[in-house]
Amino acid sequence: MDETRVNLSALDPARDPARWQGVMQATMARVDGVLLHRARPDPLALIAGWRRPLLAMAAATVLLLVPVEVALERREADRQALRGLVDVSTAWAQEGRAPTGAELLHAVRTGGAR
Repeated sequence: MDETRVNLSALDPARDPARWQGVMQATMARVDGVLLHRARPDPLALIAGWRRPLLAMAAATVLLLVPVEVALERREADRQALRGLVDVSTAWAQEGRAPTGAELLHAVRTGGAR
């Protein structure tokens, strides 16, 4: 460890107030220039700047939801076909008759529609 003290007196604003004031004014001028460059002229321009990110999010949402919707439709169709087959099988059992192979194949293909 170095035990010598660091001399920071050059950073003291009270040492040369005119120089310090010049540094502050130059800094504020640069900050103002950057803020003016970044500022949007009006709220409509700000909203217009959101167009591309919003369109990208909408496209991503559609790309995610379409396959989900297709899968859910397929699942629902399979469920309805199975429900129809169960209903037909129950009706055959209540009638006390065994269906033929052709009737079973027709019931599977049509989801139980007679």
